[in-house]
Amino acid sequence: MMAAEPSSPSATASAAADDLETLALDSSHSSPAAATDPLLRPPSSSSPNGTAATRHEPFVIDDFLDDDEDNEEDDDHAPPPLPAPAAAANGGAGPEFSRITVSDPKKHAEPVSGAAGVIPGSGSYFSYLVTTRLADGAAEVRVRRRFRDVVALADRLAAAHRGLFVPARPDKSLVEGQVMQRHDFVSQRCTALQRYLRRLAAHPVVGRSPDLRTFLTEPGAIAAFQGEAPRHWTTTVNAAIPTAPAKAGRDLFGMFKDLKQTVVNGLVATKPPPVEEETDTEFLSHKSRLEDLQQQLTTTSQQAESLVKAQDDLRTTTAHLGMTLIKLAKFEREQATCNSERRRAGVIQHFANSVVKFSRSQAKLNSEVVQQLDTIHEYLETMISVNHAFTDRSNALQHVQSLSADLFFLHTRAGRLESVSSRGIGQEWTRYQKIEGLKETISTREGVKNQALREYESIKENNMTEIKRFDKDRRRDLIEMLKGFVVNQVSYSDHFANMWGKVAEETKVYANRSN
Repeated sequence: MMAAEPSSPSATASAAADDLETLALDSSHSSPAAATDPLLRPPSSSSPNGTAATRHEPFVIDDFLDDDEDNEEDDDHAPPPLPAPAAAANGGAGPEFSRITVSDPKKHAEPVSGAAGVIPGSGSYFSYLVTTRLADGAAEVRVRRRFRDVVALADRLAAAHRGLFVPARPDKSLVEGQVMQRHDFVSQRCTALQRYLRRLAAHPVVGRSPDLRTFLTEPGAIAAFQGEAPRHWTTTVNAAIPTAPAKAGRDLFGMFKDLKQTVVNGLVATKPPPVEEETDTEFLSHKSRLEDLQQQLTTTSQQAESLVKAQDDLRTTTAHLGMTLIKLAKFEREQATCNSERRRAGVIQHFANSVVKFSRSQAKLNSEVVQQLDTIHEYLETMISVNHAFTDRSNALQHVQSLSADLFFLHTRAGRLESVSSRGIGQEWTRYQKIEGLKETISTREGVKNQALREYESIKENNMTEIKRFDKDRRRDLIEMLKGFVVNQVSYSDHFANMWGKVAEETKVYANRSN
């Protein structure tokens, strides 16, 4: 009889997690690994019967915390029904939508003329059923949307919330007409759209946007989204990764490689324009720190890929070993001429079954590890939104500087005209008209500059608000990821130990004979 499979560890946050501060990025803040590594100091997870508990105990990571943030209040991190970051940064108010699902893709014909008509699949598109359950308990709302609507939504949100870390929309394939014919691509797009919409709804500001509510609840075509020209002052880079459910074999870590390349492409495409100067030292410090974080997340993602690959190789090798032992047991049984040989064949068969079951348990463990380490991917993906927000700030500052340069030129020109004396009445009248025209232009440009300054200050404020929220959410989510990973490893380790212990007990008679 084999040991029962361990249940998946709960991801519920403990009260002690509220006291944790932002993880330090600088290695100088950490004490020696033996004393501070949370993987070497896991929570007590043993129950009286010797099995691993699935509840997260208080997790000791004080050495990871920044000393200057020890006095933050605990009330900012109470998790809401949807992803916790939303309520944490929204003063405790819950999200407007309790659940969003994307399903039931349907293919539609679309007349295409000209050269585009010869491209396979260009005369059709897919629509998706978006089902939204409002947080106030109202009935579910179902609407159909195509990817073009998602692109329009992303552009409107980027325009309305400059400076915020607006989640990036899923990628639009350049050869979409061809790959859309594949069922797996359509299924992955459903998953990516659902992930994207849920992330939007979880954002404390974007989640309450009228545009998002219209997209999710307005039936039929969205009149407000039709015929909009693309905005040139903002950069919307497609960065969200279509994440399909974990499959057996090497598909477990395929998502790591896909994410890596997409994030690289997104970050390259969001390099800010050259700016003369940025004098906000606090912002520059945060920006430098987040750049370091991005590098750390990239390195961690690579190590996570290596871990999943190594565990999957172990699973594959163990499965092959188990099948080989089953064949050996069958051979021994068929060739047996006495009871002792038949008993030996039975023991080999039982051991082979244990090896196969170990391989299956390892596959389940790998799948759960991929889900737990997906937090790393989510934050690496969020770094693209961070770069978008910082690009908004750079663009706004550049716009203010450009207007300032224009005003300087206009003032200089007006001053020269005023200093020049006219020779006649006609020339004096012409000079007067030019000066008045320049004054009117200067007044208009001053108004435009003041509006640009207000926009720039708003973006700066949004940047700082989002940085604080990002740090709090990251602290909580990474700690929960570590706790879940450790408890999961302990649970499966106990399961494997019990399983092999029973096998050793059943075969110890052969060990005694050999001694």
